[in-house]
Amino acid sequence: MRRSVTVVLSVLFLMSIGFSPSWGREAKYRIGGLFAVTGPAAWLGDPEKKSLELMVEQINKEGGINGHKVEAVIYDTQGSPQLAVLKARRLVTKDKVMAIIGTSRTPTSAAVMKALQLEKLNSRFAVPMVSCAAGKILTSPVKPWLFTTPQTNALAVEKVLEYLAKAHKTKVGMLYVSNAFGEDGYNNLKRLAPKYGISVVGVETYGGGDRDMTAQLTKLADHKPQAIINWSVGPTSVVVTKNFKQLGLEKKGMLLVMNHGQGNVKYIELCGKAAEGVILPAGKILATQNLSPNDPQTAMLKSFKEMYEKAYKEQVSPFAGHAYDAMLLIKRALEKGKVKPGDKKGLRKALETYCDGVVGVDGVFHYSPTDHNGLSKNAMVMLKVENGAFTLLK
Repeated sequence: MRRSVTVVLSVLFLMSIGFSPSWGREAKYRIGGLFAVTGPAAWLGDPEKKSLELMVEQINKEGGINGHKVEAVIYDTQGSPQLAVLKARRLVTKDKVMAIIGTSRTPTSAAVMKALQLEKLNSRFAVPMVSCAAGKILTSPVKPWLFTTPQTNALAVEKVLEYLAKAHKTKVGMLYVSNAFGEDGYNNLKRLAPKYGISVVGVETYGGGDRDMTAQLTKLADHKPQAIINWSVGPTSVVVTKNFKQLGLEKKGMLLVMNHGQGNVKYIELCGKAAEGVILPAGKILATQNLSPNDPQTAMLKSFKEMYEKAYKEQVSPFAGHAYDAMLLIKRALEKGKVKPGDKKGLRKALETYCDGVVGVDGVFHYSPTDHNGLSKNAMVMLKVENGAFTLLK
């Protein structure tokens, strides 16, 4: 009897000083991270992981959110859909996170979406996920528990078409990798090209492990396009760039257009001189020095660039912004929605309700119940590789 009384008094004392039985996990906002830190897509996942860690550190130094610290639990997916699903389930069932940031790629994000039933309002797992992948299929149609931060393939395609139309290049060939990301790029091109008076005169595909696209590029060149658009990320985009240069297609008046997945200095480093003349759409972070002081993103981009490069001694990439923005949006939702630690449903609702007008690295977000990406093509600029660096096209 005496022992029981002692236990009760101990619990009452602990509660009086602010301790509760759920303190161990519930007192902190536990956020999961799934990134391709290693493997072929590491140039996406590594900066994403770093920027999330940087954001969490910054938040905690400032006292946390609503008086609670943030804890990030991060796993490396290696770019594998199977491993991403395994780690996602662990985050939800073992680590008890209230949100997931990531994954880095569309195929891995799509796999996690299906495994966690994020497309269902009454999901068995019921966890908000803010993906760092660009596939429009992730948010169109809207998936109740899935949000994204990068400019979508649809926005990137439209930015490219807008530029080509102004440059009077109306015949294009399309080359894309046979996965969810590549197919999404092609489907958006096919859908949007007529709007800009552009004809797709040839289409070729390749596998994610292919290391020579000479045959596909030669077939496309036979159609005499004014531009060839490639839709992939990672090593395959480097292969396409080098093969294009080896075939001398630029000397035949053809322009090589990449997607926003190549908006990284590592792409230029890997391609070397073959990258010269390549154009692509990208977030404004790579053109910060050329932005107008009146641009709503200018101050944010300069601050983020300085903070990231000081912390990691490397040039910032647009991919770092994807995870940074995800945490920024989650922070806004938690604060404005007064969401308690562990309240996943409350966070999902707050993301839809309180994230209109958030100025991030990727753009100005306008999340709503009908838009879980919230960006427009105005969040992007067109860049060209000149003298081993990205320059702004006007």
